[in-house]
Amino acid sequence: MIPVVGICGASNSGKTTLLEKLLPELKARGLKVGVLKHHGHGGPVETPAQWQGKDSQRLAEAGSSRVGLSHAGGVWLQASGLAGAGPRALAARLMAGMDLVIAEGFKNAAIPKIEVVAPGREPVLPSGGKLLALARRGGEGAEAGLPVLDAEDPVALADFILQAVKPAAPPPEPAKLFLDGQELPLNSFVATILSGMLRGFVSSLKASGDAEKIEVRLG
Repeated sequence: MIPVVGICGASNSGKTTLLEKLLPELKARGLKVGVLKHHGHGGPVETPAQWQGKDSQRLAEAGSSRVGLSHAGGVWLQASGLAGAGPRALAARLMAGMDLVIAEGFKNAAIPKIEVVAPGREPVLPSGGKLLALARRGGEGAEAGLPVLDAEDPVALADFILQAVKPAAPPPEPAKLFLDGQELPLNSFVATILSGMLRGFVSSLKASGDAEKIEVRLG
């Protein structure tokens, strides 16, 4: 399951500003991070101009469950059957391959979350899930029984989030077999069996630790 953490708060509290600082820090640590943004203002989500009247729109209207539109600014995704879905369900359907998903908004969702509080404002303390901390500009100490993080310190924010949600470790690379320097093709079943046997054998050896890469040489 992909770890999901929420960044919530009142309107204009600084959620997006915080994410603009936090995301580069998480990326620098080698994490693939997806973001889900809650559209809570009512009415349909506005689609890009490239979507209007094009084949992709016609395919969606014809019954396609998911349509991706690639354009100069990136990729826009339309997916049916997800109206009202919570961030965990959305992450499972739309964020495969991510190490961590951050849900902006979703203040009452059943996920761990951090509330961003604007200067001079009181926290909302939203229900649902577990509120991990508050984030204020220049914040420190505790408030309302919660730790207060500095919303302008992305390093401390990243440290706190990664400790709290512990993103899933990437799966080990499949085993490869070489004969006289030439790689022999292995199907996924054989690669999995070979990898499991070698890792199991190595883990039984003293002082082997948690090896990330195993190399066997036969001369």
